Amino acid sequence: MEFEEKLKQLIKSKYSKLGDLAKKLDMNYSQLSQYVNGKKVSIDFLHKIIQEFPEADLNWLLRDDPEDVVNEGEPRYKPVLNNTQIISKIEVLLDDLKNQMPQK
Repeated sequence: MEFEEKLKQLIKSKYSKLGDLAKKLDMNYSQLSQYVNGKKVSIDFLHKIIQEFPEADLNWLLRDDPEDVVNEGEPRYKPVLNNTQIISKIEVLLDDLKNQMPQK
């Protein structure tokens, strides 16, 4: 999967419209659209993406690995968790920790 496809996947995980992200990043919509459609990105843009999507695996995002896609288009790595998934994982970890603590 190429960078542009991964970037689109990230954006769709959090924003319904590209314009909303452009506004959030304080950048021109057409510039963001160019990045999403294959124009080489700047370091400044990557920094903004990292800040906006801290849950994303930057290594996964930047690597053009043809083996990233397996089993009918599903990415090998799940780079993004939505808030509900994050909370669920935290709850499972907390329950596990509680179970490991000695009983009083």
